[in-house]
Amino acid sequence: LKGDSGGVVAMSRQIERHWTSTAAAALALAASVARAAGEWPACQEQNTVIRNAGRALFTNMQGFGATVGCFQDDCQNSDKFVASAIESCTKVCLSLPECEFWVYGQEEGEMKCWFRMGDDGREAGEGWISGARTCFPPGQEAIVMGNWDCWVDGFNYDTCCDPKFGPSGNSQCWDGVFNYDRCCFPKDEL
Repeated sequence: LKGDSGGVVAMSRQIERHWTSTAAAALALAASVARAAGEWPACQEQNTVIRNAGRALFTNMQGFGATVGCFQDDCQNSDKFVASAIESCTKVCLSLPECEFWVYGQEEGEMKCWFRMGDDGREAGEGWISGARTCFPPGQEAIVMGNWDCWVDGFNYDTCCDPKFGPSGNSQCWDGVFNYDRCCFPKDEL
C-alpha cells in the first residue's frame, strides 16, 4: 500500500459512501417504523392523499358532531366533513370500526377530513396529510356518537338517533330531560 495513496483514498471514499447510505437507510427505516407503530406525529404521511379508489367510508358523521362540508350536504351519509383540526380526523377514524385510513386537506377553501376503508387511491398531493387508523395523538380514545351523558338505562345512539327514525329521532327516547338536540349531537365540536 506504500505509494498507493490513490487506492487508499478511493477505498476511504467507498467506506464513507457505504456508511452514509447505511445511515440514510437507517433513518428511513426508523421513520417507517414510527409510522407503522403509530407514533404521533411521525406516523403522518405528509403530501399524501387517498382518493375514492381507497374505498370511501360513507357513514353517519353527524353523530360525531359533523354539521357542514359533508358529501352532498348530508352528514348522515358522508365520507367527509369540515374539521377544525387534524385531530378530528384521527378521533373519528379511531371510532369507526371500518375506518383504515384518514385524510386531512383542503377542499373548496375549507379544511376537511375524509375516511377510507383502504389505501388503493394513494397519490402525492401537495398540502394533504394522511394516516393509518393507528396514527393518532397519545392518549386519544374513540368517541361515542351523540352526547355520552344521555346514554343511560339501555338507551344509546342507535336506538334513539339512527336516521331511520326520521329528523327527530325515536320519540320513545325523549322526555322533559332528554331530547334529540341534546342527545344526538356531541357536546364538543369536531
